Amino acid sequence: MRTDTTGNWAGKAAGKPRDRILIVDDEEDARDLIASVLAEAGYLVDVARDGFEAINRLTAVRPDLVLTDLRMPGLTGVDLAQRIRGMGMPVILTTGAETHDLCTGSQAYGAVACLKKPINLDELLWTIDTALACRPADAVPAVANA
Repeated sequence: MRTDTTGNWAGKAAGKPRDRILIVDDEEDARDLIASVLAEAGYLVDVARDGFEAINRLTAVRPDLVLTDLRMPGLTGVDLAQRIRGMGMPVILTTGAETHDLCTGSQAYGAVACLKKPINLDELLWTIDTALACRPADAVPAVANA
């Protein structure tokens, strides 16, 4: 399963249409693996290579949740989470770093969770389902200061 030219993944829908997730990671293999897993789980998936591309994708596709790598060149996952904080769009950070220093304070950045790479896929799916279930009913995805 691969992305089309717009950065969308085609996955089989599990019953009714699912929520849209934007995956942001500068590592193509990690980004593609997670996108494939989430598409197979029935989510609508969009991808971005970095935080700046994610800002553009946010306004174009209006995802229900953002899953972003913590450390990326340019606009980091922390910067991205802070830009979309308060918009009712859950953000989950991921990190391959040995320490969890930034993960420990992830809620201060506007994230609902921080997962360590390599990501346990069951934990990822549970975290996404929980974050989506707990978002405000009147949440309207938007980006601040884009």
